Amino acid sequence: MFETPLTILSEDALEAIHGQAMTILEEVGAEVVHEPARELLQGLGQTVDGTRVRFDREFVMAQLKLAPARVTVQGRNPERAVTFGGGTLCHLPPGGSPFVSDRERGRRDGTYGDHVELVKMTQAAALLRCGQSGACEASDVPETSRHLDLDYSWIRYSDKPYVAYGTSGPRARDGVELAAIARGGRAAIEAEPAIIGIVNPNSPLVWDSLMVDAMWAWAEANQPIAMTPFLLAGATAPVSIAAGLSLQVAEALSGVAIAQAIRPGVGCFFGSFFSAVDMRSGGPSLGMPESVLGCIAGGQLARRYDLPFRGGGGLTSANALDAQAATESAMSLWGTYLSGCDLVLHAAGWLEGGLTTSFEKFALDLEVLRMFERLRGGLDVGTEDLALETIREEGPGAIFFAAPHTLEHFREWVFMSPLFRSQAYPTWQKQGASETPEVAAGEWKKLLASWEDPGLDHGIEAELKEYMAQRKRELDE
Repeated sequence: MFETPLTILSEDALEAIHGQAMTILEEVGAEVVHEPARELLQGLGQTVDGTRVRFDREFVMAQLKLAPARVTVQGRNPERAVTFGGGTLCHLPPGGSPFVSDRERGRRDGTYGDHVELVKMTQAAALLRCGQSGACEASDVPETSRHLDLDYSWIRYSDKPYVAYGTSGPRARDGVELAAIARGGRAAIEAEPAIIGIVNPNSPLVWDSLMVDAMWAWAEANQPIAMTPFLLAGATAPVSIAAGLSLQVAEALSGVAIAQAIRPGVGCFFGSFFSAVDMRSGGPSLGMPESVLGCIAGGQLARRYDLPFRGGGGLTSANALDAQAATESAMSLWGTYLSGCDLVLHAAGWLEGGLTTSFEKFALDLEVLRMFERLRGGLDVGTEDLALETIREEGPGAIFFAAPHTLEHFREWVFMSPLFRSQAYPTWQKQGASETPEVAAGEWKKLLASWEDPGLDHGIEAELKEYMAQRKRELDE
């Protein structure tokens, strides 16, 4: 087993980043473009000048102590509950992609049907313990009410916990209501949270009204929130990783402070989505050393603050399922595992910097995650593993293919991938010379076909649809 996550920052370095973050909050402050939040913070003794809020460091650290170190989220099936904290490594599909792609249907605008397929694939994939509403956008559904349909699809076709859509306060509140209906009422989900909210400040140091209002909706319902700055070294942050980390701490902890002011004790994740930019194009440079270092350092910072950590994923800037995609995704996942992440969004299927959810990459990433899980299991050195008697019996010069010990254990102990095979070139040619994306196309189809309907009580389904119909009428007015 991995005993501890990798550490790359000394205690002095952690303290330097923390100290600068507190100085930023005290002297520079953050724009909080949400009047009720500013009034709440001012009432708690923080300095408010227009929309600028300057946070006292003692206040921030006192608020931080109110946030729990562990957060449990429960889906419709209580056996699917996930407790975050201490390196849970809970993987999720992508979120927010306007496009989807697969070998047969090509790259296209996402539809509700595509989203349902991704929900079903996530439900069928044991390694994906949570879902994410908006695994792709649904361009064939009205934008004003799309969030209702996407959240509903997770409730209907999966019984796992999920990240709610919620890109604004009203959408977050709708997500809370749908989750409450599915779980037996508001009191039930306040006692046992059902969904996770994601909020992203506009880096650097701006909390806009949409994000704060969504945070407010989730916090007042006691649904945990991942505070996730999206910092790009050289663009939305200074070009050095250290400076970016200090901004990340300032943004994430100011979010925690606001959430705790709304509802003390609500679960909060320390989030990290840190990368550099490609100075030739201005686009995010995902899977590069900066993002890996940022993720590992983010894990250390989350542990310093005793918060669950949202970070990592199978991230790539590549536009196609090629060597760039494979390399960048593998690098991103090494950072994910070495940092001790808890909540891992975009773990399988992310392509084109998040613009596309790829069905073939979904299958490929799951296989890579399976490899990482095997590595995470470590090595056993018991009597059966050491196999001394087999070595004695077979002796010098032996081939162990047909040894009883091999025949008994190889299915359990040897990693055999349906995607990555060791074949002689002539054999590969005779079997059709299929390259990895083609093999992956068959694998995601098998995964989709393996989906089993978790079922949904007819009364609950009728209540969900009634709520959605009423809200759609209101939103169309």
